[in-house]
Amino acid sequence: MAFFEYKDEDASELVVNAMALATYANQTYQSVYAAGDTSIVISSEQVVGGWTILAPEVLGYSGSVDENGAYHGETEEFKDAQAEVFAQYDENGKVTSVAFAIRGTDEFGDIFDYLEFLKSEPEYVEKAFADLLASLKDFMIANGLTAQDLIVTGHSLGGGAVTNMAERSDQFLEGFFVDANYVGFASHYTPEDGDSLLDSGAEIFSVDFENDPVPSGISEGSADVFGNDQDYEYATSNLIFYNAYYGTPLYWDGGNIYNPFAWDSHSSVNYAKAVNVIASSMFYEEMERDSLVIVSGLDEDTADDRWVEDEFIPLDDPGHLGDDAFILGSNADDWLRGNTGDDAIEGFDGDDHITAGNGDDRICDGEGMDELTGGAGADIFIFVADGQTDTITDFTVGEDKIDLSQAGVTSIDQLSFDDGGWFDDYEVAYFDDVIVLEEGWFDGYNTLSADDFLFA
Repeated sequence: MAFFEYKDEDASELVVNAMALATYANQTYQSVYAAGDTSIVISSEQVVGGWTILAPEVLGYSGSVDENGAYHGETEEFKDAQAEVFAQYDENGKVTSVAFAIRGTDEFGDIFDYLEFLKSEPEYVEKAFADLLASLKDFMIANGLTAQDLIVTGHSLGGGAVTNMAERSDQFLEGFFVDANYVGFASHYTPEDGDSLLDSGAEIFSVDFENDPVPSGISEGSADVFGNDQDYEYATSNLIFYNAYYGTPLYWDGGNIYNPFAWDSHSSVNYAKAVNVIASSMFYEEMERDSLVIVSGLDEDTADDRWVEDEFIPLDDPGHLGDDAFILGSNADDWLRGNTGDDAIEGFDGDDHITAGNGDDRICDGEGMDELTGGAGADIFIFVADGQTDTITDFTVGEDKIDLSQAGVTSIDQLSFDDGGWFDDYEVAYFDDVIVLEEGWFDGYNTLSADDFLFA
């Protein structure tokens, strides 16, 4: 199906919205937005339009709300719990969907909330927000909505709360919220046997980084201090956010909770970056929930100093080294490298160096001046139209192919060829773009034909 499969269909739009709202909820202690805003700025790069923060008077709610529109826990036990409620309206002012975003840890008191999840039957959300959920139910019914029109989302503590609410959804408010869309991120709490479809009838999905120490940090009523890399059905199992510590000795223990360097991957901003990159990848529809997906999390200062690749972790081997991988870059000047599997690598923007390794690989250059190396195997080099000059260092005529379908090239008649002569590079041009095939002994580039290309 697709990487963000949920309820038996591709849910990329749902997950992108859920991530944006969860990220916003985690950042509101710094925000200046008030209830009634019609757009929410998540970061300088991501804007989610059309979501309105619902004020308490709109919901008919009389509980505690701060100046940013965040609802606070209603009991002394969970007074530091916080959540936000959003709605989307159509052009006629009709409510079309609603979101309930539960904030992660940002107050000292939140730490004690984790104790609830060590119980055999935690009831975090229904205890913290009983009146708010009742008001939300009434608001939805009054506007002709069902639970299927609701997104329940959150990150970290909030992600675990999403799971717990789904798990308990048949136990409060007459089971109204059973059919809601439960999408969490970095969820620290593992439900039941880790299934997607719970005994309550609710279905959950969590986007978790393999190298984040928090996901699955609590399971079967106990804390997994030394890590928990089980492949649970409800969560992504092999998604890696390749940050500055991954693959270094600082991460050789597998990124357990006690390792301070492992926590670098945990922020909701990093999750938002990965979700948006995956959703926009040309390989997205080929990815499945358990696919090995490696997303570059290096900043501009380090992206061109480190290879982003699948790594062997000496003290906690995840067991996927050499498997087929999707390796996704960023808008920086990335260095991306495949392994022995049949990898799919995408550079996105920036002047990238991409080396595929030993397999039948596919490399998409993205925008920028890129250098691509296929390595052994029958490789496909995929190019976009960006008005730049890109280089293939090891193209083999009759074995590798150049895919110009993403660039809109429909036939070989739209290409021009320039053989620079002996010991010079060979150039293939289309529109305002040039592909340089580096010169090699008896390279045979003069024999290029339509069979060496893939067209739109």
